[in-house]
Amino acid sequence: MRNSLQRKLLYSYIMVVVLVLAGVSAGISLLLREFFMAAKQQELVNKGYELGRLVESYNEGRIDQAQFSRLIDSVDAFLDARVWVVDASRRVVAVSTPPAGMSQGSHGMGRGPGMGQGGHGMGRGPGMGQGGHGMGQGGVLARALADRLEPVFDGQILARSFYHPIYAEDMLIVGVPLYKADGTVNGAVVLNSPVRGIDDFLRRIYLYIGGLGFAALLLTFLLVRQLARGITRPLRNMQEAAATMARGDYAIRVKADSGDEVGELGRSLNSLAQELGRFVASTDRMEKLRRDFVANISHELRTPLTVIRGYTEALLDGTVQEQQEADKYHRVMRDETVRLEGLINELLDLSRLQAEGTVLPMEKLPLAAIADSAVALLTPRAEQAGVTLTLATDGDTAISGNGDRLTQLLLILLDNALKFTPAGGKVAASVSRAGDEVRLKVADTGRGIAREDLPFIWERFYKADKSHGRTAAGTGLGLAIAREIVVRHGARAEVESELGKGSAFTVYFPAV
Repeated sequence: MRNSLQRKLLYSYIMVVVLVLAGVSAGISLLLREFFMAAKQQELVNKGYELGRLVESYNEGRIDQAQFSRLIDSVDAFLDARVWVVDASRRVVAVSTPPAGMSQGSHGMGRGPGMGQGGHGMGRGPGMGQGGHGMGQGGVLARALADRLEPVFDGQILARSFYHPIYAEDMLIVGVPLYKADGTVNGAVVLNSPVRGIDDFLRRIYLYIGGLGFAALLLTFLLVRQLARGITRPLRNMQEAAATMARGDYAIRVKADSGDEVGELGRSLNSLAQELGRFVASTDRMEKLRRDFVANISHELRTPLTVIRGYTEALLDGTVQEQQEADKYHRVMRDETVRLEGLINELLDLSRLQAEGTVLPMEKLPLAAIADSAVALLTPRAEQAGVTLTLATDGDTAISGNGDRLTQLLLILLDNALKFTPAGGKVAASVSRAGDEVRLKVADTGRGIAREDLPFIWERFYKADKSHGRTAAGTGLGLAIAREIVVRHGARAEVESELGKGSAFTVYFPAV
């Protein structure tokens, strides 16, 4: 099964080559046979006309019988064709004698006792053979050939190939009419050439083509086998890679160096493995965040609810008797209720920002003015905490944005900076033009963020302090809300931080 595709390719290519070779061989053989037969026919026709003039010379006495016999014998030897001279009564009156060693067939026609000068030869007069009765076995032309030679006596040239009953083999027969002075047909010259010479030549061509075909098949087998391996080997590798991916290992990669479809398939499989790896990693990360979210929200809700319940029960069962102590319990319960309300409001706010159908109304706003208002709101708190809060602005800081959400973003960033900056520290905000962007930066000299925590600070409820203690400031939702505001404004955010030296949050807005 592993090599099924390779076998299919191999057999298919070999079958195509075999069919092409067979078709080409058959076509070439037919063309060659027709060409050589046509050439031989034309040659025999030309020689037939020459022999007609030779017969005319003999009849007119310009050559004697011995010369005539030698001439037709030489034509026989030269053309490898038996020469018959036939008179008007369809009798063979002269036949060539092939050279010694050349087969005449079992029924070949010999000269008989010789060509007589009178009664047994060709008469010399205006016509042919006034007396003779043929030669050897000649006599009257065989009945089987008489009908086929009839067109010659009608003044036509005969050129056909068929089985010769006298020579007992396939022969190429050419007949040329002989005319009297008055234009009537007085006889015919018939040349009978065996076809076996052409067949032997074609057989040698077939052997040559067969040898070339076998070599072509062998070469095709080797080339196609290598080609099939080149196709099936990467496919098998891809199959193994797909099976590995099915087992959950997405680090597998296949070699895809070729520029063809197989290489494209390999690169697509590698891309799929990479994307699946990212998806699985993202899914695992999201699952971890979901678990952390459930744990965090459970903790954030359980703690204030536990405090409220405990204090309420203490007040109801009379455990607390003194008014001062009761007032303290009421203040704590109020603070926890406010904290719960803030948590719920932030969750709802984050959900609204993350909802796909939510559209923020945008307008052209000066970011520097919004930053100035936010700094003014938090300056009293900074002074109370002993932290220096400053703002620097430069250039045109107009952007397209939502004023309420931009104010919320600045308050989140500044609030975080103040929370984690000890007394005597500094929080510096700045708004400036940077090319086609407006840059908002909030930097502090607080305790900083660990490098391993930086990728997760934008997630809901994520805190660098994993203790979830009551001293950990905030709910962990501020930066998640800030990220959504940044995304909704088509901006991008960067964070730089070092433990013990502080952090810097930079947001780049498209300028208008």
